[in-house]
Amino acid sequence: MFNHSLNQILSLIWKLLTVLIIPIIIFFYIKIIDTCYTPFSFADLDQGKNIHKWLVLALYLAFLLCWNRLNPFVKTILKKLEY
Repeated sequence: MFNHSLNQILSLIWKLLTVLIIPIIIFFYIKIIDTCYTPFSFADLDQGKNIHKWLVLALYLAFLLCWNRLNPFVKTILKKLEY
């Protein structure tokens, strides 16, 4: 019973990660740019040059590609945890 509930929770977290990663990517992108270059904030990202928006989108698409490649392995592991 407990393993089944844990499996469902882990599966839900794995699926929600595709959406929840967006603010995480934006947060770390802003922190890295702010640390390495001139002061940078979310307003700069939102109203600034499109290159920043394209880079965040590219990072998100790269994450989705990795997620898609890892999804069968994660599903297999979650099925093994169920038993």
